[in-house]
Amino acid sequence: MKKIIPKIYIIPKIFGLCFLLSFIFIDANDKNPIQYSHQLIRQNKIDSAIVYINQHISKSKSEISKAFLYVELGNAYKLKQEYEKSPEAYKNALRIFKQKKLLQEEFYVYTHLAEFYRYRRLFKKAEEYFSICENILRNHKIKDLYLIKYYNRKAALFSKYKVNSDSVLIYSQKSLVLSRELKDSENELISMMEIANIYEGRKNYRKAIEQLQQVINLARRNSNIQLQSDAMINLSRNLDLTKDYTASINVGIAGYNLSEANKLNYNQLVFADHLQNVYEKTGDYQQAHKYLRIRLNLTEDYYHKLYDSKVLEYEERFKIAEKEKTIEENKKLLLLKEEEIKRQNLLKYSILFGLIAILIFTVILLNYVKIITKQNKKLTVVSQQNEFLVSETHHRINNNLQLVRILIDNELKKNSNDDLSNKRIIAKIDSLGILHRQLYDNQDKKNLNLKSFLLEIKQNLHFLFVENHIEVQFDVKDLVIPVNSAMYIGLLVTELCMNSMKHAFPNQENKKIDLKIDTDESKIYFQYEDNGMAKNEITKLNLVEKLCRQLKIEYRIELENGFKFSFNMKL
Repeated sequence: MKKIIPKIYIIPKIFGLCFLLSFIFIDANDKNPIQYSHQLIRQNKIDSAIVYINQHISKSKSEISKAFLYVELGNAYKLKQEYEKSPEAYKNALRIFKQKKLLQEEFYVYTHLAEFYRYRRLFKKAEEYFSICENILRNHKIKDLYLIKYYNRKAALFSKYKVNSDSVLIYSQKSLVLSRELKDSENELISMMEIANIYEGRKNYRKAIEQLQQVINLARRNSNIQLQSDAMINLSRNLDLTKDYTASINVGIAGYNLSEANKLNYNQLVFADHLQNVYEKTGDYQQAHKYLRIRLNLTEDYYHKLYDSKVLEYEERFKIAEKEKTIEENKKLLLLKEEEIKRQNLLKYSILFGLIAILIFTVILLNYVKIITKQNKKLTVVSQQNEFLVSETHHRINNNLQLVRILIDNELKKNSNDDLSNKRIIAKIDSLGILHRQLYDNQDKKNLNLKSFLLEIKQNLHFLFVENHIEVQFDVKDLVIPVNSAMYIGLLVTELCMNSMKHAFPNQENKKIDLKIDTDESKIYFQYEDNGMAKNEITKLNLVEKLCRQLKIEYRIELENGFKFSFNMKL
């Protein structure tokens, strides 16, 4: 007997469009028998539904009402797996609708017959009835409430038999749209399940799981036990495909219990098969064997009901093979246990050899560490000597810069009356001193933080800005660049500021200097501007020109509103 693969694309077991039957003539003092019978079927009270429907068929005065009751009776027999009675009930309904020349309702019954044979996996027979439906559709306009079931059953056929996800999606979406327009919650759930199966077929398991969880919640609220159980089968399978075995087992056990409590034999079988497979994957062979026994017990009973007598003759031939397969599976379980013991022994020996190797490696490593420690001590002494020499060099350079500054300051006081020119020279020397000090304090001797460097230059020139009543704003992006570039930019900023103080603001009260340096991943954007009014007093920027050549950049000067100097430089 062939093992059942636990995959249900949608087993819609409940037909009946309760709200569409308002035209049916029923006794005024009785509840609507079609609606009530459909409710019993949806709640999986199949035996009660069969008794109730037969009673009302016998006493119904309306042939049309009787025909719809026959359709519900066919659905109930199908769920009870009394397959010889189900088509008979559908054909009784079909006979009445043909007598009344109700083509729309004939279409409705043909759809149920097609679904009956699709459900029993007699796909060619199902296609014959779908062909009849298609012929009717080509020549007549069918009501939406009948098209809903046709579309979602057509989608189920493509899903299970022809495996065409595009066709499944087209028909499922048509059914879903109509179901929502007509507020048919049952067919909406069936269409949602078909769409979830499309997600699964395209390996989008996350979307499939989300869709199926919605179906389960809606089915539970609508007391639709059959659809709830079907959706739980698909959900547990998708969780298994995502390797979330714990969640898959939990859903599988809950679904098995629900199916068992409501006598859903086929669903019990599928859940048992699924749980056996998942427990094997997790290595829990005891539980796997438990559900294997359950599956074997359910399989024989199910297949006897599922197929007709001719099919059962063929099934008998496979019983021995199924038993042999069970024995083989048990042997495989034993072999797996023996292999697991061998792997454990191999792991023990591997750990032992690993420990020995680690011990040897540790001895070698300790010896090597001793050698490295001796070398490090020597290097530490040399490093300390180098640090002392660097420190001495720094102090000497710093002292020399201070001495040069003092000498130049004294000399300029004797020989020049241009105090701002003197301060310009001193400011440049101070900029070099700031650069040298930041470089010494920085661990990275090749690069420098431009923002910190320029802000210190600004602070160094602060007294000149205050003295000349100039408002200064430096907006510099936090950026690390090579020392040489930082030095030239620092001298450039110093020169521009001194040039503005000297030439830009003759007899002007509102004085502003703005510096903005921004960057992206590849360039530095430099922009210096003042609001000075003395456009004609701009002198040749000889030093600025030389500094720009050193930076290898092309600068721009604009004189429309004050003085604006800008350039872009590659990082």
